Amino acid sequence: MHFSKYTGCGNDFILIDNRSLFFPTQETASIQHLCNRRHGIGADGIILLEASNKADYRMRIFNNDGSEAEMCGNGIRCLMLFIAKLCPGITCCTVETTERLIPLSLQQNGVMAAVGDPTAVRWHLPIDLQKNELSAHFLNTGVPHCVIFVDDIDRVDIASRGPILRRHPLFGVNGTNVNFVTCNGQECYYRTWERGVEDETPACGTGAIAVALACAYQHHLPSPITIWTRSKQALHISFSGHYPFSNIAMLGPATHLFDGVWTNQM
Repeated sequence: MHFSKYTGCGNDFILIDNRSLFFPTQETASIQHLCNRRHGIGADGIILLEASNKADYRMRIFNNDGSEAEMCGNGIRCLMLFIAKLCPGITCCTVETTERLIPLSLQQNGVMAAVGDPTAVRWHLPIDLQKNELSAHFLNTGVPHCVIFVDDIDRVDIASRGPILRRHPLFGVNGTNVNFVTCNGQECYYRTWERGVEDETPACGTGAIAVALACAYQHHLPSPITIWTRSKQALHISFSGHYPFSNIAMLGPATHLFDGVWTNQM
C-alpha cells in the first residue's frame, strides 16, 4: 500500500489515494495500527482521497482511535497538496466532506480553505465543571468545538479539564473538541483537547476557526485574525460581518514529509 505523510501545523496525517476503494475503512484495528507511533507509520489520523459525485474529490478522515471524523482543517490543507502532487497542474479544487463542500486553493504562503458558515452556534453557554461554572462558546465549524477564554493558556490543566468537557452531557453522545484561548488583540493563542485523538494536539484547524470566530464575537475583532498553534505556527482566519459570520476562510501551512510503501498485512 502506497502512502504519503504530511503535516499541517504539527498535526500529522497518513494520506492514501483510495479512489479504487481498496482501504478497509471498517477495520478499526488496522487504522489504529497504522497510526501507532511505535508499531506503525505513526499519525494523528488517516486521510483517504476518494471520488465524489458532488465535488472534484471526496475526503474521508479517521482519527488514530479508528473513529471517523466529519472534517479536519489541518488535514484538508494537506489533502490539497496531496492532490496537487498526484495531479500536476491542479492549483484549486472542491472537496466533499461529511457535512459540506469545501473549495481549496494553493496560495504563495500556504493553502486556503473556504470552510463555510458555522452551525449549532451557542454563545455564553454555562457549563458546570466540578462545582465551578464556566462560560463557553459552542460552534460547529465542520466538527463541534467548545471555546473557553482563560487568562493564561499555559496554566490550564488541559489533561484533566479536557476529557471532562469533551464528554460533558451538554454536548451529546458524540461530545466535542475543547479549546482554551487567550486573546491579545488581533493575535490569539489556543490549546485544543481533540476528540478522537483523546489528547492535546499541536494544532487543530477547525478549532482555530472556532477560536477566531469566538474572539471576533466576544472582543469585536475585525477580520483577519491570527491564531497561534502550540507548534508555534500561525493560521489566518478571515470572515465577513460580525454575527452571523460569512465568507469564512482559513489560510495556513501544509508540508509533505515523505512517501512510503506499507508492506505489513492490515
